[in-house]
Amino acid sequence: MGKNKFDKGRLVPYLSEFGEAKAKLIKSRLRLFCLLTLVIYITTSALGFILDHGEFQSIEIVTWILITAVAVLVLFLNQRSGTLREAKLNSALFAVAFVSAMTFEFFIYPQYASWGPAAFALIMFFTCFVIPWDIPGVIFNGVLNMLGYSAFYISCLLNKAIVAPDVSFVFSTKDYTDGLTFLSIALVLCLAIRRRDNDREKENFVLMKELEARNNQMEEELALARDVHKTLIPRSTSTDKANIAVSHVPVSTVGGDYATFHVTKDGDLFFLIGDITGHGISAALLVNRIYGEVENLIRQDCMPGKLLKELDQFVQRHFKQTRMYLSVCSGLLDFRKGILFYSNYGHPPQILHQHKDNNVCLLKSQTHLLGIGFDAVETKVFEGNLSFSHKDRIILFTDGLIEATDANKELYGIDRLSDFVKLHIDEHPTVFNNNLLEEVTAFRSGLPADDIFLLTIDIK
Repeated sequence: MGKNKFDKGRLVPYLSEFGEAKAKLIKSRLRLFCLLTLVIYITTSALGFILDHGEFQSIEIVTWILITAVAVLVLFLNQRSGTLREAKLNSALFAVAFVSAMTFEFFIYPQYASWGPAAFALIMFFTCFVIPWDIPGVIFNGVLNMLGYSAFYISCLLNKAIVAPDVSFVFSTKDYTDGLTFLSIALVLCLAIRRRDNDREKENFVLMKELEARNNQMEEELALARDVHKTLIPRSTSTDKANIAVSHVPVSTVGGDYATFHVTKDGDLFFLIGDITGHGISAALLVNRIYGEVENLIRQDCMPGKLLKELDQFVQRHFKQTRMYLSVCSGLLDFRKGILFYSNYGHPPQILHQHKDNNVCLLKSQTHLLGIGFDAVETKVFEGNLSFSHKDRIILFTDGLIEATDANKELYGIDRLSDFVKLHIDEHPTVFNNNLLEEVTAFRSGLPADDIFLLTIDIK
């Protein structure tokens, strides 16, 4: 099966942009073409003068001056051209000057006529491939070189070589037709290659524009996803029994960290923080499903152990095939009893800071990640409890906080966090969060590798 041809209809919506891009490319290539031509042409002529001074014709210096003058003019016009048509005209002007200079060289040195077909074919290839011509441009260059070659042949027939009319040289009609055939073959090759390259340029441009359009659409969708995801992030607030500060530092547009808190009908405070394995859209989608299920479970029962057991079964039923799991810590502050009930499914140890003794208690993990589903523990409710009093503080966080690493790959860790908590016991939760994030940022080497969710609860 042959390759599918480029569908030119796909280029129609981008014709204007393609023309602008093509003009910039031709202008860039024309600068290169002029400079290369001057360097190659003048260098080879100068070497000819040095190596074979006796054969050198002084009139060739005129050619150097003219080709340099035309190059300067073309570069000047090229700098000021703004359209594709102007860029093509400038390229055509220099191509005419280049071929004319080479034709004049053969007028001066007719003894090298046998090199003519190869020289003009080389010029044709050089011109057609340095400048990204379209098909009419390639034909123009092919005809231009054939005319230059023909002009030299006619000059030989009329024996009017400018400097050396007395040179004994026989240039037959057969030699001319053979050379013209050679140039025709070179033109066909140039046409075939440039046609393929032009189609490839158009297809690549269309693919780039289509990819840009898809990227723009994805950016818009991600922005919408980010806005939706933000609605799931609770705001810092204050109740009659607690001050709550929320800080969220995502590493991507949307992420898999999640937290919530609710004041129950009895005036107690329920809270939950979780971290879904992975980042990006898939994690954010799971966060949305978890959010809805948590809201539903809270209305039924706010005891952390039972709620997380139900949430574990929900994740196993609906998301086991996704191989995405959650670490979650949930708690309930019973203000009447002064007891914190908590349940931790595979989440990093959370902190209860006891203000009176300036002591840190860790709410350690009690079982596996949500969604893994070990038969031996599916029926068990995991729940612990600790006593609390006024001015105590609960610090809830995701692993992005304590797993930040310095230049030596050392983790920030739970011990540093505990020390920080003890040193900043009287700061307002919002100030505490800001200072903690600043310390972690100063400790970390490089960009963050994971989201950070920080929720601090001060008991009044």
